[in-house]
Amino acid sequence: MKVIHMNNWILIFATLSLILASSYIVYYIEPETFTSPFEGLWWTMTTVATVGYGDVSPTTVNGKIFAMFLYIVGIGLMSIFIGKVIDFFSIRKRLKEEGKLKITTKNHILLINWTKKAAITLEELLKTFEHVRVVIVDENISKIPLQHERVEFVNGNPASIDVLYQANILSSKSIMVFSPDDVLTASQADGHTLLIASMIKGIEKEHNQHIYTICEVSNSNHIHAFNHVNVNEYITANDTAAHLAARSILFNGSSEIIRQLTSHEGYDLYSISKKSEWKTYQDASIALSAKGAILLSNGNDMSIISKLHQPIPSDAKLFIICNDETYFDIVS
Repeated sequence: MKVIHMNNWILIFATLSLILASSYIVYYIEPETFTSPFEGLWWTMTTVATVGYGDVSPTTVNGKIFAMFLYIVGIGLMSIFIGKVIDFFSIRKRLKEEGKLKITTKNHILLINWTKKAAITLEELLKTFEHVRVVIVDENISKIPLQHERVEFVNGNPASIDVLYQANILSSKSIMVFSPDDVLTASQADGHTLLIASMIKGIEKEHNQHIYTICEVSNSNHIHAFNHVNVNEYITANDTAAHLAARSILFNGSSEIIRQLTSHEGYDLYSISKKSEWKTYQDASIALSAKGAILLSNGNDMSIISKLHQPIPSDAKLFIICNDETYFDIVS
């Protein structure tokens, strides 16, 4: 029982010492059979690993006695060692599923607060972008909600600095803070979201590093509070749904266009950088049209349609409409 509960480092040292010592001992006992310490190492490893190729084996009485000792001690110790290794990976897998490990992924997207909308967002991200990696941060679920090779989980209060550092916030690409589902009022939900956003922006200021933060706002009257903490972008889900309903009533079919542009089905909305050969918006529009894409805006400025002859800023963030095949052809 003491051996089974042996300290891991002591176990590793004992196993390696036994293997190396046995290699030299059997070489010393039977130099004619084991022509070098490496031959002794080969025999020792095949013995303690219970492979037993039989290509080389002791022939003298002393050699066979030592072999019997190695059968009892070596195989037992190696079994415990292998069991420890298996336990290590099992424990690590369990801790990862429970969100207790530090995230080492870089350039990932943080989804804070696991809600129905967060689940839909995650599905869209995984289906639309095959290389994107996502980290979910939530304190109300005990295990990772989706087993996927590109999804990781941190369990804890997202308003805690330690939890945000555990999620490797400084190496993240962008953060989406969802309004929690389990609160009674919009004010409570937005208060919770605002607290998290404030903590994120505090880390941003402390490290002088830009952290792009998007927040879901339940009540549009609270937007000024989010502007006060310098949230980069916010989504007012309820207002957006109402505005979309009004447009769909007046212009039948418009809701399907918006749905298609915000899902992985059909044509989608993508962001690209300016190419060196594009001097004006008209140059970009013509080049993109030839590839089957429509130039929509520079950031949130959709008025570029009326100033096609103006030069494109070097830091322009151009939004286009196309299918995924065209998008990857443009950015490649």
